[in-house]
Amino acid sequence: LSIRRQRQMCIRDRNTMPQQETTQLKHIIYSSRPVGFEEKTVEQILSSSRKNNPSVEVTGLLIYGADLYLQLLEGPTTAVEQTFSKIKSDTRHDNIQMLKESFTNRRIFASWTMRQQDLGIMMWDEYDLKKGLVENFSPSQAFNVFNNLSREFDQFDYVHEPK
Repeated sequence: LSIRRQRQMCIRDRNTMPQQETTQLKHIIYSSRPVGFEEKTVEQILSSSRKNNPSVEVTGLLIYGADLYLQLLEGPTTAVEQTFSKIKSDTRHDNIQMLKESFTNRRIFASWTMRQQDLGIMMWDEYDLKKGLVENFSPSQAFNVFNNLSREFDQFDYVHEPK
């Protein structure tokens, strides 16, 4: 084929290929305090998240411990807002504080329906946590916690559906 014909074919192929849709996603980061913390409660929360999140395209990470829940939710705006609304009405925690609410075009936990992270390895002092360290994070500090965690883990090798 001539170079001119090859260029025409490439232009035609580019014009007929489906364009990838760019969907705006929403991030919500919030903190809360567990009410009567038990590992079993965390397992129930994670199980429910892993069951419900795939159908509404919500992903994220839950940092948990006896004194704190810190969670990032991400996905389509309506789905994230509905999920967060359910979370706010859940009696297993209180003192819910929105730390960051923003829009983005990229997920940081794309392959995790809901990953968990034990608070114990976060290297935050127990005294500081009780005094509200996390609740006083700026929006960028809150986001950086999750962004840094996403870089530490290999998202594609992580098995997030324990059997």
